[in-house]
Amino acid sequence: MAGKRRVRRTRTAKKGGHPFLVLLFFVALIMGSAYMTDRMTNAPDSTVAENVTTIGHLFNDKEMKGLVPKEDQGTPESVKEKIKAAMDKVVTVQVKADDEEPAKDSKAAKTSSAPSTGAKEEEKSSFSLPSIVAKVTGKEEPKEKTVAVSSAPEKEYESRSKASAPVSSVSGSSSAAVSSAAKKPSVSGNSVKKEASSAKPAAAPAKAAPAPKPNTPSAVKGRLAVVIDDAGRDLESQHVYESLGIPLTLAVMPNQVHTRDAAISWHAHGMPVILHQPMESVSGIGMESKVILTSMSDEAIRSLLKDSLSQVPEAVGINNHQGSKATIDRRTMDVVMNELHHRHLFFFDSRTNSTTAADAAAAAYGVPYVRNDLFVDNEADVAAISAMIREAAKRAQKYGTYVIIGHCRPKTAEAFRQMVPQLEKEGIQFVYVSSLAK
Repeated sequence: MAGKRRVRRTRTAKKGGHPFLVLLFFVALIMGSAYMTDRMTNAPDSTVAENVTTIGHLFNDKEMKGLVPKEDQGTPESVKEKIKAAMDKVVTVQVKADDEEPAKDSKAAKTSSAPSTGAKEEEKSSFSLPSIVAKVTGKEEPKEKTVAVSSAPEKEYESRSKASAPVSSVSGSSSAAVSSAAKKPSVSGNSVKKEASSAKPAAAPAKAAPAPKPNTPSAVKGRLAVVIDDAGRDLESQHVYESLGIPLTLAVMPNQVHTRDAAISWHAHGMPVILHQPMESVSGIGMESKVILTSMSDEAIRSLLKDSLSQVPEAVGINNHQGSKATIDRRTMDVVMNELHHRHLFFFDSRTNSTTAADAAAAAYGVPYVRNDLFVDNEADVAAISAMIREAAKRAQKYGTYVIIGHCRPKTAEAFRQMVPQLEKEGIQFVYVSSLAK
């Protein structure tokens, strides 16, 4: 019996384990609990939180997803006009007699309208706008006299362009279009004096065209509001839209070669113009040189917006160019809406981000607000754009109203030219986007 009891005691001692292992287990449990409690109760670092928020917005950024059209690289006309803006004065380059190409270290000298004298010993080669364009396009240089262009009349042109009355021609160093019934005005000083025979084909209307009336089909099946973005870069595409005879809204970009020309021409056709204001995007890729940034002070935002609006005085509202980051920042939108409130302008949200703070800010300041539903020209193909316009018309029939954005580009303009008559026959009524603002 005694032997059996001793065996049992030995087995019981072995089952209990070493006391230090139990203590180590409890210490590890306490430390683990303290660590988890610290992680659950303490807020993450501000930098970490900001990075997480940025990553979240990247997933919502339609520009990154490719749901917003990529920046237009320029049409043939806009490329030529950019060259013209850069070469708005005759450039004289000194060339060595024994070398066919200009010396790399020689600097371009800007000359006045009077021909320079002296320097008979050195060979000179004058390059004018026609020769530059001829080299770019590969076409022969037109045989006409080289004329020096001065930027002096810019102030006079700006003062004339602010007049609300329709204009018969557009002047200034950046103007590429004139009325077919009017000659380009000659300006005193170092200005251009061209003969009527050298004038380019008509672009701006000689007289104010009647405002297109909302088409009223016998049975309206849906209303479609169309906004044309990125105006100020390609006037030829804009004139296609102007000839359609339907209510359209033009969003004109500031700081472009045709900013004033685009606004004046569209306004002369009796249709509303809005400012296409560049704003900060989440990605920061391909932004304009002057952009409303979320890092700007309130006063800096107001100053930039005022400068943009001064370039498009015809504007009855604004919308954002890019802006997937700016439109989700409530402070930035509050500053913008405050300015629009005092100017009695509406805000059209291009919806470049899946979320927005613009609607709440607009409501807080009593600014009429309307939001884009669809970009129709994500693809640069007439057939694909036409299919998107067709889809927008179907949604207009389903929901009653629908808002879409196209761009001032040749293929988009051609797609609308083909589709508009068909949609009108099918009961689609085109309306101004401002009529939908609430």
